[in-house]
Amino acid sequence: MSIFVGNLPFRAEREDVIQLFAPFGEVLNCSLPLERDTGRKRGFAFIEMADEAIESKAIDGLQGTELMGRPLRINKAEPRGSGGSRRGGRGGYGGGNNGSNSSNSNKSSGAEGWEDRSYGNSSDNSEYENGRSRRKRGLSSESNPSNETN
Repeated sequence: MSIFVGNLPFRAEREDVIQLFAPFGEVLNCSLPLERDTGRKRGFAFIEMADEAIESKAIDGLQGTELMGRPLRINKAEPRGSGGSRRGGRGGYGGGNNGSNSSNSNKSSGAEGWEDRSYGNSSDNSEYENGRSRRKRGLSSESNPSNETN
């Protein structure tokens, strides 16, 4: 089990979080995830302690504690991928694609079966060029029976 520490001040360091949990027992690991693009801290941390009993006491004892003026939210960390999707997209929270699944790696967007027509000037799709940047692949008004009048 590990502990999730939310609402962490951005200026908090690893040592600050370890110091907060140390009175409850030995802290085995403390990680403060960073934003991929900027390298800034994301405002939360994960703590691993010696055993589950110590972790439970720490969660109960530190819930609502303030660190650098911010009230912390401390609870049991959910396993990766089971926290629900906050961002949308593939994989949900923390369950990103690690590159091993090649079926999704060559797609440019999540719109399956659609292609981007926003670049270039193709004469064979002139009806789509004015104000329309995407169209369904392989369909045209001549070959699609659903566009014909019944």
